[in-house]
Parts: sequence; structure tokens; C-alpha cells
Amino acid sequence: MLLSLSVKETTMKIRIAIYNVENLFHRTAILNLPDSQQIDALLEQVRQLQQLLEQPQYDDALKDKVFRLSIALRPYIDIRTDAGTLGRWKKEEAGTGFRINKSCRGRGDWIGEIVFKSQEFSSQQRKNTGKIINLLNADILCAVEVENMDVLRDFNSQVLGKKKFSQFVMIDSPNDPRGIDVACLTRYRIVQLRTHIFDAGKQFDPVFSRDCLEVTLDAGLKQPIYILCNHFKSQSGQTEQERQRGAQKRRDQSERVAEIVQQTYDLKKDYVVILGDLNEDSSNPWQSLAPLFSLSDLHPVIDPERPEKERYTYYFSGGKKGARLNQLDYIFLSAPLHQAVVEWGVERRGIYNIDKIAAKEGAEPVTPLPEVTSWDTAASDHAALWVEVDIT
Repeated sequence: MLLSLSVKETTMKIRIAIYNVENLFHRTAILNLPDSQQIDALLEQVRQLQQLLEQPQYDDALKDKVFRLSIALRPYIDIRTDAGTLGRWKKEEAGTGFRINKSCRGRGDWIGEIVFKSQEFSSQQRKNTGKIINLLNADILCAVEVENMDVLRDFNSQVLGKKKFSQFVMIDSPNDPRGIDVACLTRYRIVQLRTHIFDAGKQFDPVFSRDCLEVTLDAGLKQPIYILCNHFKSQSGQTEQERQRGAQKRRDQSERVAEIVQQTYDLKKDYVVILGDLNEDSSNPWQSLAPLFSLSDLHPVIDPERPEKERYTYYFSGGKKGARLNQLDYIFLSAPLHQAVVEWGVERRGIYNIDKIAAKEGAEPVTPLPEVTSWDTAASDHAALWVEVDIT
């Protein structure tokens, strides 16, 4: 791969960051609840509803199940009908649910799908997300859980102000309909883009829940910088079996990223950065991220041997004592970038109640931004991770 680069014979400091922004202007309502266990339960109900609607034949018992199941889901979903006839939301004695028409005999009688309702953010919440991004002062930012390209463009130009990024890119992934894709924003020139949304197994099931977005940047150095932005499968699940399947999915994603890097780059020489919300702590018994941690000449910015109270980027409020602080967000660097590390840090001030969380868990004291006064004004429930490298 030959790229024409504008080389500057000088030392350059570059700051790289990962931040799960949890959307920028609006978020899928079901994902915006403060209780992760409630989210898991509702998503399981959506899955059950989807299974019922996919049945080739609808009898009265199935139609009653759809109605009962949809009552609790009404604030969070709708059922869009593009063609044919299905039914409507109807108030009955048990509540307001989706009642399938008597004339609808099965899946073949209608075209459409379940769609997730979204919730618009307050102006203050949006400003707080922008403030955290500006505080990071990153030259390269992997933003996780972004709605779409139009939203990214508006946020960059209207919210970030004087610190807006020069270029940015994302792909609207068909693998997840909830508008939680990955993006790369940078102050350097984007010279090449590669998506992995179509990487799939034998049955065409996608490897990546969203994407592994591979971006090549010209930063004016002697060689390009290669960025791989990721958002792995979550830990959600109502049963241990479901959570185990999720862990295996993350393992598959880790293995595929490791394979991409080994096939494409020389980690001893090339400037390669793998980063994202990988959705598992390195100490977790599942060890889904082992393929990345075991890759020769690829180094995590934060030593996994450090205690969780130093590494954490997320707080599981419903977790067991001693297991609530987790590092879910990572930056891995190839050997030449790792050798050039000047400093790194975790920006936690956008998390609501982070001062109380840190005190409760025995972590270093953190004072949240003064504008973060409630769950509804939090910049995100993730912290941002950043690293600065000094490259000649």
C-alpha cells in the first residue's frame, strides 16, 4: 500500500482518545434508562415479540401474546407496517398494547418491522458531551454510539465550536438498527477508509455488532497512522447462557480484529491504533479480549495489572461489591507508538454522581463537571480514555 504523505521532519505530539458518547442528539429510548437490568429485561421482551411476529401463522393465542407483551414495550417501540395489514395500538382492559387484526393470518400478510423510539437529549446534556470532548483535546477521537453522519456533522460544527475536527467519518451499519455506530474524528487528513460491517461467518451472520472502522490518516509523519475503531458486543443478557453467548461474540470480534491487524500491518514498524468500547474488563473470567492482549507487539495503554479502581471507565450500579468498577474502553498501540507514549489519562468528570461512586468504591476522588447535576445532564455513563504520544 503506497500513500503520498506530506512529511515534516519534526517532533509531533499526538493525542488519541476513545469516548462512548452514548449518542449526541437523541438516543434509543430503551437504551436511555438508568437501570441496566431493566434495559436487559425490556430487550428480551423485544426479542420475544420479534419471534412471535416472525411466525408464518398467527392464531388467537399468538395474537393475545403479542398484545400482552407489547403493553410494557409501548413507550419504547413501534411496529411499522410498510405494506399489507397487521394491526394497531389499542386500549383494552389489561392496558394499551398492539392488537393484530383478525384478518392478518401470518407474517406473509404484511411487510414491516419493529422500530425503536428515540428520546431527544436536553441542550445541557449535549453541551456536556461537547465539553468533555473539548477537554480531551484529542487529535484523533474514536466516538462510539453515534446516531448517523448528519448528526455527527451537526455536532462537530454546532457544539464543538472552535475545537471542531477537520475531518470525520462513519458508516451507517446495517448490523444494529439502534443508531449506535462508531465514528472517527480527526485533525489530520483521512486518506483511506475500510469497513468491516460485512465480515461474516458461514451463515452470513456478521462478526461485528456495529463495525471495525479502519481509517488511514496522514498526520505529516514519515508514515501513515492506522486507526481501527470498535464497539464490541455488550454484556447484556437475562440468563447466564445469553451472557455466555455475548462473551463468545466478543471473543470472535477480538479474534477478527487480531486477524485483520496481523494480515495487514507490521506491528513492529507501523503506526497502528486499535481502540473502542470493547465491553469487558480484562480481569473478567470470560477473557474475551485475550486475542488482543496476547498479540505480539500490541500494547494496551493501561496495564491490565493495575487495580480496577485506577483503570475503570464504567460503573455497573447493579454489580456485586468489588466488581462494579470496570474498564470497558481501551486503546492498544503498536510497538513504535507504545515506545512514544508521553502520558495517558481517564476523563471521568462527565459521569453523574462520579464523586459518590469514587468515594464508595475507594477510588481516587473525582469532581464531576458543575453542569452534570442529574442522570439527564450526564455527558455519558462512560469515561473517556486518552493517550499522548511524541513521534519524531
